[in-house]
Amino acid sequence: MQIALIIVKKLNGTLSITEQKCFDNWIQESDENKFLFSRLHTLHNNGHNISKVDDINIESAWNNVLSNVKVNENKSIRSKLAQICKYAAIFIGLFITAFLYWQTTIPLSQQLILDDSITLELENGEIQQISTENIQTITNNKGKVLGVQNGIQINYFDNSDIDKLTYNVLKVPHGKTFKLILSDSTIVYLNAGSSLKYPVKFIKDQNRQVFLTGEAYFDVNKDKAHAFIVTNGTMDVRVLGTKFNISAYPEDQEINTVLVEGSVSLYNNENDYNTQTSNLLKPNHKASWNRTNDNVIIETVDTDIYTSWIAGKLVIKKMPFKNIIQKLQRHYKVTINNNYEQLDNQIFTANFDTESIEDVLSTFILETHFEYSIKDNTIEIYKPTKFNTTPME
Repeated sequence: MQIALIIVKKLNGTLSITEQKCFDNWIQESDENKFLFSRLHTLHNNGHNISKVDDINIESAWNNVLSNVKVNENKSIRSKLAQICKYAAIFIGLFITAFLYWQTTIPLSQQLILDDSITLELENGEIQQISTENIQTITNNKGKVLGVQNGIQINYFDNSDIDKLTYNVLKVPHGKTFKLILSDSTIVYLNAGSSLKYPVKFIKDQNRQVFLTGEAYFDVNKDKAHAFIVTNGTMDVRVLGTKFNISAYPEDQEINTVLVEGSVSLYNNENDYNTQTSNLLKPNHKASWNRTNDNVIIETVDTDIYTSWIAGKLVIKKMPFKNIIQKLQRHYKVTINNNYEQLDNQIFTANFDTESIEDVLSTFILETHFEYSIKDNTIEIYKPTKFNTTPME
């Protein structure tokens, strides 16, 4: 009997009748067994490949036990099964314990990381998969507790004994958002498809600098002695204490900074910061920084349009459809292929909250007709084949 594989076969639904009886006996023996299996079942559902525990030679140990079990021919089948299951319980428990140890000691970069997983890269390069259902501590490679994760939020502590810069990197996939509270109490909301590199502790007499790819909303804790700097490639946004949103996805031509409260300065970080030459942004204004030529356009805006994503909303105002596609892909974790080129420059204004992607597309169709198909997570958009009474302008 391959007892080391019983738990795997149970998770995969391929147990034989005899193996199922052994498993049933084991699971009923104690609450601890139920708890262990529950943990392993959760790992299995989250995409971990249980069968990859190749270095645990439980099978050999099991065979040694069987060789020492004296099964009398006169014993009933029930007695034989009970004796076998007694040892099965021991070794299944060992298998689970060994697997859980393997999960915590091998860096996640060497394991399967799902595309839709939120991940945290530690200072030593180890990558942890963040489950939004967990409550856990965040530690460095010396076991020092840096902060606590509770659901969709990580809160870092202001550890006074940390005196050098070390960084963590949080990555949020499409379709999800996450909240960070940095060591200085600055609050950061990361939007879908974004990442932030940040110190686990800001150091005295140094600026508070973080590195953003994608989109984030910052509520910066005021500290006149330490400027807060958000770096996006060659552009820096410098503040002391304020609330603002930055959208800096690599595929976008522009980096957009929207100021809600306070003031910020924007400048090319290839040059030293200069108050005279930097671009100063006032509340309720947006600065659009062109990546190609460094031109900056500043205009008055309704900031709610640019910050509503924090509440899970999708607000679109006078936006061409080709840009809307990018937002939909990030928000709903889908791939959209537009085969109807005339639709690219069509302008739309709309507000969405809990609507499905199908509901969103149906709303756009009411204004400008097109057809689409969905297979898995890919959406194909086509020119309408039926008569359209609403021509494009």
